[in-house]
Amino acid sequence: MFQLFKKRNFSELVGDTFTFFKMNGKHYFRNYFIINGGFLLVLLVLVYFIMNVFFEGLFANLNGGFGGTNNTIDHYINDNLELVITLGVLIAITAIFLSILSYAYPVAYMKLLEKKSGFSTSEIIAVIKSKIGKIIIFFIASLFVLIPIMLIVMVLSFALVFILIGIPLLFIIIPAMMCWFSLSFFDYISTEKGYFEALGNGFRLMKQKFWPAVGSTAIMYLIMQIVVGFASMIPYLIGIFSMFTDLENQTSPNIQPEKFSFLMLMLGISMILSLLLNFIFQNLLLVNQGIIYYSIREENENNTSKSEIDLIGTQSE
Repeated sequence: MFQLFKKRNFSELVGDTFTFFKMNGKHYFRNYFIINGGFLLVLLVLVYFIMNVFFEGLFANLNGGFGGTNNTIDHYINDNLELVITLGVLIAITAIFLSILSYAYPVAYMKLLEKKSGFSTSEIIAVIKSKIGKIIIFFIASLFVLIPIMLIVMVLSFALVFILIGIPLLFIIIPAMMCWFSLSFFDYISTEKGYFEALGNGFRLMKQKFWPAVGSTAIMYLIMQIVVGFASMIPYLIGIFSMFTDLENQTSPNIQPEKFSFLMLMLGISMILSLLLNFIFQNLLLVNQGIIYYSIREENENNTSKSEIDLIGTQSE
């Protein structure tokens, strides 16, 4: 079984994240897709439909531009305004719900993993249900407390970019803010602490092992963005290459709107793939945050030593 409570340095925080998925990846993602898969599919379908509306509007605009009519994308969107608004609202609601559920899943999974492995999907759902009130409170409270603080810090950091000092600061502040948010969430859900107490403790935990925690967060985020960006760019580049090939081979000086159809298809696939992979690879970052959380707790609480003493006492009896 993967050992959560363990003292780790920077390299171990990174390495044990991959060890976690090597040992538990199949079980972790099987349950992840059972719990989140349906909502993720709904979100992807909704995104596909709203993209389809905009692409049809774009084609209408191209046809209007080349044909000399007034059928522009603005008119097309206005004609389908109710559909666009409805899809937009549904996407926002589904995305928020799925994001919260995806954030809560690794916390529930690792909480069960504290005591045993091979637990069932129903047990994970039971933990999430038992914490649903705290999960909602955390995200609502963070909208008015933590997120504004993070935004102010980020704005100040971006302002410092103009005097160069802000550039290296961004590489520290962005993962630090992510780490603070995640550690506070783990602490709030995993314990009986109140919101502000968990927020303060999350900051103390991050500060206790600042460079290993922030460094491993930055590494995981960078890996996530590289993989997602590279994979999602492939369909888009195929579409771009196809469009320029068609333009080179055509004899007419006028660009035909039909030439953009394959590009739009590839762009749509690229966006949907990016959304899907972001939700999947987000788990790499969140599990890393969990490992950071349990590692610092082990340094403060010595849970492993206590468990070994209890085990020796039980065996002697």
